[in-house]
Amino acid sequence: MTPKSTGSKRTTSQDVARLAGVSRSVVSAVLNGTPGIGVSEQTRETVLEAIRQLDYHVDARARGMKTGRSMTLAAFGDTVHPLFMRLLEGMQRAGEAQGYHLLLSSPGRGKPGEARAELLELYHQRRIDGIVTLDDTSYRDPEWAERICAIGVPYVSVEGYAEAENIHSVHADYRGSMETALDYLRAKSPRSVFAPEYAEVFSASHGGRVNEAERQRRQGYEDWCRRYGLQPDVSRHLQQADRVDWTDWCQRRSERKQAPPVLVNWSSAVPDLYRAARTCGLTVGGDLRVMAADNTIQGDVLSVPTLSCVEIPYAAMGEAAVAGVLRQAQGESGSPSKLRLPALLKPGESA
Repeated sequence: MTPKSTGSKRTTSQDVARLAGVSRSVVSAVLNGTPGIGVSEQTRETVLEAIRQLDYHVDARARGMKTGRSMTLAAFGDTVHPLFMRLLEGMQRAGEAQGYHLLLSSPGRGKPGEARAELLELYHQRRIDGIVTLDDTSYRDPEWAERICAIGVPYVSVEGYAEAENIHSVHADYRGSMETALDYLRAKSPRSVFAPEYAEVFSASHGGRVNEAERQRRQGYEDWCRRYGLQPDVSRHLQQADRVDWTDWCQRRSERKQAPPVLVNWSSAVPDLYRAARTCGLTVGGDLRVMAADNTIQGDVLSVPTLSCVEIPYAAMGEAAVAGVLRQAQGESGSPSKLRLPALLKPGESA
């Protein structure tokens, strides 16, 4: 195949079609995966070779005007938050597989609600095709939901709108994650007559409030204890300025001859627990068996000894959210869905 000179004129899909010896509709089918037009693998390779030889690039604005799509999705969340970064990992992977780019938007700009409102304006301008937001597990804004539904923008909330029937959302199975963690601990000590202690860390910045995720974790713990006829053992620990003082708790543990393992809800509190245990002469993984109900700070590989944990699958949640938005964009979504994904067990040396 010998490329034909187009001089200084911009290369078009017609040039590609002429060089490949096919119609423009075939070129379009190769570029856009147009349904209803079958293209053999040999023809596809011929078209792609013509594109390479002519150095042809799709005019995104022209394609957007033709298809009504920008091939861009908005991801709304705080990039400082490690969970949002894990979500973006999954969103990027799923988006790239479908030829989509991500537009990042932060809630920290302007007055409360302004950044979300700007996303709706971008949708009206056809600069984005859908929106994914990372929300608090208790998040539910009726006004935002009403605007989303009225406009018809493809939208998925990750973690928010758990009880809202009119909004598509993706969640972690927090109750199931507790069962996974507790079953793992029980398998380590099958004859124990004591339940693992549940160390529930809460933040001073939240005023001691417990969100939906923590309520589900506590419920999952209590349900598991009832199933095995064990007495729940719950302690609460205040986190201030990202620190938890475990000293007194570790001192009491060091005085017990046979102490059950401890399951901590936040892995971010575990480094302080490791330090306090060392101060009190407790060996993590020996005298003190520790497990975390999340893995926000990648504690399984960054801790010594490595931390046993159940990891909330934020990357997979990001992939599921993108899939949900694209189904809506293609008119295939049906009624709003509530998807709950299981946590991932990651055994370590700490328990």
